[in-house]
Amino acid sequence: METKRISKPGKMAGIILAAGMGTRMGTQGSIKQLLPLGGRPVLERVIQKGLAAGLTPLILVLGHQANAILHKVIVSQARVVINSRYKSGVSSSIRAGLAAVGPRCEGAMFLLGDQPLVDDATFKKLITAASCQKIVIPTFKGKKGNPVIFGRHFFPELNRLTGDIGGRVLFRAHPGKTVEVPVETNAICFDLDTPKDYERLCQQEKK
Repeated sequence: METKRISKPGKMAGIILAAGMGTRMGTQGSIKQLLPLGGRPVLERVIQKGLAAGLTPLILVLGHQANAILHKVIVSQARVVINSRYKSGVSSSIRAGLAAVGPRCEGAMFLLGDQPLVDDATFKKLITAASCQKIVIPTFKGKKGNPVIFGRHFFPELNRLTGDIGGRVLFRAHPGKTVEVPVETNAICFDLDTPKDYERLCQQEKK
């Protein structure tokens, strides 16, 4: 059965940021992108969410342990980009992802590779609110989360970011072009940084 897509093909790109080292996972030695959730690696769940949302192209940015991840994760139709400069911070992964976005896209949705529980309704609401001139942010009870959409207008500024600095600095720089979209799930505020986070994620998955 074919997956029903939310986005119009070619209109909204997706960039999955999954290049980090996950140092806060502690001494377990686990690659957090490969931790199992519902029988599949966490990152694979994120990829499937992006594909179901119709994000085209869907770009997967890898860095730390890229070969090990590719050996274990089914990337499907995602376009894999290897960021060899991942140690310099998240801005390098943002630039690597944007370099793979085609000219037809109105914007790009940035997904976290360790945030697998965002639901289809949230993706749909964000995509519906998007345009070339907007930054679209999901909120849950007033708290900002991810994924975030940046219209094409903001790509040059994103490409100028350096170090371990993400796109949130643009929120403050462009308050008049930033749209907050209330959603019904706290999954937008939860990512996987520590072993305790993983325990909580598994508990949430069972609900």
